[in-house]
Parts: sequence; C-alpha cells; structure tokens
Amino acid sequence: MRDDAGLAAAHALRLEVFVAEQGVPVEEEVDDLDTATTTTHVLVRDTTAGGAVVGTGRLLTDPGHPGVVHVGRVAVAAVARGTGAGAAVMTALEDVALAEHAVRGGGGRRTVRVELSAQVRAAGFYARLGYEIQGAVYLDAGIDHRDAVKVVVAR
Repeated sequence: MRDDAGLAAAHALRLEVFVAEQGVPVEEEVDDLDTATTTTHVLVRDTTAGGAVVGTGRLLTDPGHPGVVHVGRVAVAAVARGTGAGAAVMTALEDVALAEHAVRGGGGRRTVRVELSAQVRAAGFYARLGYEIQGAVYLDAGIDHRDAVKVVVAR
C-alpha cells in the first residue's frame, strides 16, 4: 500500500499504539521513511467491524542490498491482539518481500532475508513466526529491543 489514505490509516494506528499506549514521542514515530519510494506499508482490516484497520507494518528496502528487507512499525490495535491480526500483518509483509525483493537462493528458490527490531515483550510472537532472536537488548525510543531475522523461502 502506497496511497495517502492508507498511510493516514497506518499513522493513526501507530500513533494509538506507539505514542498513546507506549509513550513513544511522536517525532520518533513518524519519519521520512514513511513516504520513501523504497517503503511499502500493509494494513490488516477487521471485516466484521466495517473494515476498521486493526494492524499495520512497513517494509523498508535498500537497493544496495538485494534480497534483504527490514520490517518495522508493526502495530496491532488493542481490540485485535490475540486474534491473528499480528500474524496477518507479518504474512502480508513477508509476501510483499518475496514478491518484490527476493533473490535466487540455494536450489534456485527465491529467498529474502527479513530483519526487524523486536520489542522484547513481543520477541516470543516473532519467534513463533519463525524469527531467530539475536544479539543483546538495546534501547530504541526508550523501549527494550532485540534483533530478529528470518529467511523466507518461496513455496
């Protein structure tokens, strides 16, 4: 998703989750990467609630590093936590990464390395999705994080 209305919906949810709930300063939450041509946003909607946006995330790419993407700003509305909305966001991001940024890996299959900075409290969520939690804890926007990596392979 790269349209203004979609970006506004993503921002609204991120402000609710990161700024209002977690106390992240707004100037750290919204940045120039949101509108970069190398950024793709995804939205997950609740079809039973009139299509309300309940999940979002963004995919960052660097043309100098083919086959590698960075996922960030993954947010799920409080009412949708535990419903699979977060997994749906990650699946959508991984699908975009494979479709648009994969390279040929071993055996000729298309692969993409997905990297992210996981809040420590969400590390278990990412591990359940197949991400390897790596490295030491570090602060980002005043919140403890750890790196996480997954190599996604086309089916």
